Amino acid sequence: MTGAASGGPRSKRMATQCAWLFAVALFGYACVGNLISLLQVDSRDLTIPFRLAVALFGLWIIVTSQRLQIDNLRRVMLVIWFLYCLRLLHDWLLPNIEGADYALQFFLVTSVVPAIALMKAKRYDVHKFALIGFLVASVGTLASLLAAFYGFADQNTADINGRLALAAIDPVSLGNEAVGAVLCGLVLWRTARTRFRLVLVPVILLLLWCLVLTGSKGPSLALMVCGGLWAVRRGYALRFGFLAMPVLIWVLISNDNPLAARLEGSADDQSTVDRLMIFDDSLTQIKNSPLIGSAFVELNSGYYPHNIIVEAGLAFGVPVAIVFTGMIAIATYRAWKSLKGDYDLLGLIYFQGLFAAVISSSIYGAILMWLPLAILPAAPMARRNIRRNVGGSDMELPLRAE
Repeated sequence: MTGAASGGPRSKRMATQCAWLFAVALFGYACVGNLISLLQVDSRDLTIPFRLAVALFGLWIIVTSQRLQIDNLRRVMLVIWFLYCLRLLHDWLLPNIEGADYALQFFLVTSVVPAIALMKAKRYDVHKFALIGFLVASVGTLASLLAAFYGFADQNTADINGRLALAAIDPVSLGNEAVGAVLCGLVLWRTARTRFRLVLVPVILLLLWCLVLTGSKGPSLALMVCGGLWAVRRGYALRFGFLAMPVLIWVLISNDNPLAARLEGSADDQSTVDRLMIFDDSLTQIKNSPLIGSAFVELNSGYYPHNIIVEAGLAFGVPVAIVFTGMIAIATYRAWKSLKGDYDLLGLIYFQGLFAAVISSSIYGAILMWLPLAILPAAPMARRNIRRNVGGSDMELPLRAE
């Protein structure tokens, strides 16, 4: 069965809409951040309408598509979302913890609504997801490089740390944007013709240079981990090593880039010290309220512990945190399986998001993890006998949740 024969016009239209939703929800913020820097307006003037537009797009897909496709993993995920929203609602209305209202709104608009919309997809078009994701993420990343070059960068950040940043986009966000674009490029590379690969090479090199300029350790390590897992799973380990080793050596020995400087000063990085202190205080807080949790943040500092497993203990208590960890473990296994098949983009972005979630992110902010996870549960259960169209790299695969 070919992609052309695998579904009607409505199914293909839904696949295209979901591809755009996936790309814009994950990578569109950087494009908006560039506009904010260019127009020099208050960030809320554009970011709030953008987030609302993404949510409305997701609601449109939910309303116009067929019933929700559900399996056991998705059921658990929906229950976790419900409990987390209850926690945020409680922390907002009763103890009135600072930031709980923002976290609830952000979680619903950026993760829950788009993820439920993606759950309703009947088809997964590999090429569209990778190509649209690559275009959106590349525009957001490379436009930031141009903005910095022409003087629109956040001068305070640039002067103090020497890292690429804009007024509305921090270096870590830009680093994750660059990594997402590179991962989409890897998926496109494996089915691309020679002429398209000649276009991909310089763009990916520029994306890697942007990543180095951000000096972001987390996204850089995520790229190495995701690329390594993908290479091992697909039998490219030797080639990946030959390509990655010279770049890694250059980054480590060079004194002329922000990433090398940050890696050299990791032991004295104050943010690392602060995170370790929050982590230790979070464990104490979990011990004091192990059954039902206490808050979505560590109460002494008011910050989330930068690890979603520990945060689950804070927010849910140990019993639900164990269920949450089991859900992540099953999803990770399915993501690992997907790296060898035609769902490798979902697995790559999921691993990128998971890596960020366990070292620096929060449950409500883990968009890179939640959105691919919305599609991923059904991916390993799809039929395996579908092949590429004659003369093209498009592949539209049915998603069958059981």
